[in-house]
Amino acid sequence: MLHRALLDPTPPADEDVDTAAMAEAAIAVERGERHRRMLVEMAEIGMRLLRSLGELVDARVEQEKKDADAPSRSKDAAAAYDKMAQTVRRTLALEAKLAEGVKARREKLITECAERRATREAAHKTAVGNAIINGLHDAWAADCSDTEYNELADRLLDDALEYLGDADEMRGYLDRPVGETVARLCAALGLDPDACESDGETWRVRRPPLDFELRLEERARRYPPSLPPSPEVGRDRSRSDQGGEVSMKPPDAVESATLPHPGCFASCPSP
Repeated sequence: MLHRALLDPTPPADEDVDTAAMAEAAIAVERGERHRRMLVEMAEIGMRLLRSLGELVDARVEQEKKDADAPSRSKDAAAAYDKMAQTVRRTLALEAKLAEGVKARREKLITECAERRATREAAHKTAVGNAIINGLHDAWAADCSDTEYNELADRLLDDALEYLGDADEMRGYLDRPVGETVARLCAALGLDPDACESDGETWRVRRPPLDFELRLEERARRYPPSLPPSPEVGRDRSRSDQGGEVSMKPPDAVESATLPHPGCFASCPSP
C-alpha cells in the first residue's frame, strides 16, 4: 500500500500581521501622539504666561487710576496679553486638529491589523480544510472502484467540507492535527481504520498510485530489464563502433608478431 504524510498547515502568528507598512504606520501614530503631548504642554505654559500678563495688566491699570502722573504702561501689557492669548488659541486649535488626525490614523491602523489577521485566519482555515479533504480523497480513492469514484467524488468531498463546519463532532478541527480529522471522516465513511493512522507524531494516509507510478509499472511490464553486457563485450563493441579493427589475439601474441626477435639485432652488421 502507498502512503503519504499529512502535514499540518502553520497557523498565522500575531507578529506576522505587522508588516513593514504596518510598522511604519504605528511609528507615525506614536509620533503624532508625542507631538500632541508637546502641544498640550505648550498650551499649559501659554496659559500660565497669559494669567501672569492678565494680572500685570490689572495691576498697571489700577496704578494708573491711583496716580495720574504715572507713565501709561497698561497698553503695552494689554498688547502682550493679546498676542499670548492668540498664541494659546492657535496652539489649542493645532492640538485639537492633530489629536483628530492621530485618532483617525490609529483607528485605521487597528482596522487594517484586524483585516489582515482575519485574512490570514481565513487563509489558514482554507488551507486546513483543503488538507483534510485531500487526505480524505486519497484514503477513499485508494480503495473505491472507478464507478463509485466517478459517481460520488465531487459531491462527497463537497459534503465532507460542509460537514466540517456543521457537525458537532468536527468542532475544533482547526486546533487538531489534520490526520486526526481525516481518521474521523474515514470512520464516518466506513473505510479501513488503517487508511489513516498515526506514525509517532506524524499522520499517514493511504493514497492511490500516481499516473507516473502507473506509467512506470506499465513500462516495467512491457519492457522488462535485460541482462547487462559483460565487460569484454562492451569493450569490443566500443572499439568496433569507433571504426577500429577488433583483434582477437592475446596481448603477448600481438607483441611477438610486431616486434623483431632479439637475435636479428645480433646478426646485423654494425654501421
